[in-house]
Amino acid sequence: MNEQLPMEIERKYLIRRPDTSLLLAQPDVRVEDILQTYLTCENGFGRRVRKSGTPETGWHYTYTRKKPVSFGAKIELEDVITEAEYLALLREGDPERHTISKVRYAIPYGVQLLEVDLYAFSETLATLEVELPHIDTPVELPDWLHILEDVTGNHAYSNASLARDLAFPE
Repeated sequence: MNEQLPMEIERKYLIRRPDTSLLLAQPDVRVEDILQTYLTCENGFGRRVRKSGTPETGWHYTYTRKKPVSFGAKIELEDVITEAEYLALLREGDPERHTISKVRYAIPYGVQLLEVDLYAFSETLATLEVELPHIDTPVELPDWLHILEDVTGNHAYSNASLARDLAFPE
């Protein structure tokens, strides 16, 4: 059954927060602001709404449902929604979680796309995600990023968990 559903397979790393000038110097980098709000769970799926974009490019809204199925893999159902739908869904926000504010730097690196997220709540740490066709696909990481730990599958580093305290685990 799960093989017919859209899957997100990725590796996630905790990294030392890089200087934004280093990220902006990378070829073909795309930058977007993200506001991510977690909603109450429904039918075993974690739910969120996201506002992303920039004032210059405009804003996009998505509604996402995710459910872990194996190490590094989740069922991911994502829909583009209107601003009005986004605002309506915000009323279903999980009262135990805060909205996450982050800036994403999407950087092509070889055949991979690196997604470096800089969070408003941390001056020292950030995350790096790399989506893959299979969890055992080799990942090539640039030497200009300081990788602290592979946190793939560690729920404490999921954005849903980070939204509880707006802090990385100790």
